[in-house]
Order: sequence, then structure tokens, then C-alpha cells
Amino acid sequence: MTAQPFAEGTVLMPWKPGPREEATGSVFVSVTDFLAGSEEEVQQIYAQGMELGDTWPVLHGAVGVWLWGRPAQRRGGSISVWDTERDMRRFVRWPVHARIMRTWRGRVQVATDSWRTDRFDIEETLVRAGKTIDAPHPGA
Repeated sequence: MTAQPFAEGTVLMPWKPGPREEATGSVFVSVTDFLAGSEEEVQQIYAQGMELGDTWPVLHGAVGVWLWGRPAQRRGGSISVWDTERDMRRFVRWPVHARIMRTWRGRVQVATDSWRTDRFDIEETLVRAGKTIDAPHPGA
């Protein structure tokens, strides 16, 4: 990659490949952005995000995921890449993910962005995700 696609203060965890990591054609990208109310919540959200990331290698249609954080702003989230939007929605409905989201409902603010692209290009994906992440969180 030629340049850092995110503003200073953003931590980008290493890429976690999924079972479709070799995908080069059309993919669906989803960016999530969580805004926590306290430092304690940030730590809990990061821990749960890391646990979900550990399941990535077996998730149907998952190309891969990056977790990101902005500790100073109590923000964090993911940049996930999927074969299709349907695969991403299957993950959202997955009982493990749904339980986590129910636990946090009303306690954190969540913003999302997503798009489909005809060709998976890591640098282009990170640049576009960076624009979302660098924008102020809608709940801030």
C-alpha cells in the first residue's frame, strides 16, 4: 500500500482472511463504526470484536476482515469483505453475532456504510473505508 488511508490515531489490526480470501472479482464491503460511552465499554467491545474475528476463517462467504479502532475517540469497528451482500446478512443474523448486538443495543451508537464493487482491490477498499472512518461519527 502506498499511503496510510486513515487519519492519525486510527489503529488497523491485521487482515483476517476468511474461507474466500482468494476472491478477486465482485465483492460486498461493509464498514461498521461503534461509538462507546465509556473506556470500559471500549475494552469490552474490542474484546468481543477480537473473538468474532477468530471465527472468520469458517464464515460462509467471508473474504476477510480488518478490525479498526480510535481509542482516543472511543470508536472502533470493522471493515468486512464478503462474496455477496447475502453472505454479510447471514453473518448479521448468525446467533452469536445477534446475541452480541442485542447485548449492546441502546448502550452504544452504531453507524454503517456498505457497497458492492466489481473487483476486490485492497488499497481501494481501505481508501473508501477510510473516508467513512475519518468522517465524524453520526452519534458524536
